[in-house]
Amino acid sequence: MSTRIGIVGHAQDKFVLETENAARDVIRGILTSRPDIVLVSGRCPLGGVDIFAEEIADVLGISKEIKVPKTHSWDGEYGYKARNLDIARCSDEVHVVLVKEYPPGYRGRLFAMCYHCARRPGADPRGHIKSGGCWTGMQALNLGKTVEWHIVG
Repeated sequence: MSTRIGIVGHAQDKFVLETENAARDVIRGILTSRPDIVLVSGRCPLGGVDIFAEEIADVLGISKEIKVPKTHSWDGEYGYKARNLDIARCSDEVHVVLVKEYPPGYRGRLFAMCYHCARRPGADPRGHIKSGGCWTGMQALNLGKTVEWHIVG
């Protein structure tokens, strides 16, 4: 019987070479942790963890179940919110791969803390930068799934 492993996390713009390599190492470890894994992920159009996971799964010959958003918006028809909920529901366990800090020169929207973790009992809201992947992990927790956060950098 296959284990469906959801892997989610930051987009490419949050990584530098060092943290990307560390994230890839984490993902490789997850995907080689047991036999008969099926990767469940979301093919973020901005690259990052979703794409790293797909590339590594391809190299390892691991089956994939990719939840591609139909619209590039949170609430649109099968947008990021619906896609992320689908990942949480379909996965037996979810791994959230995140960076600790914004990369030098980052020009996107900045948050002082992860407001998702601020709502999670026992979590450190300053342990990583905000991510929709963290929201997905929270939804999986609410569904009773096993969720593990992996912070790189």
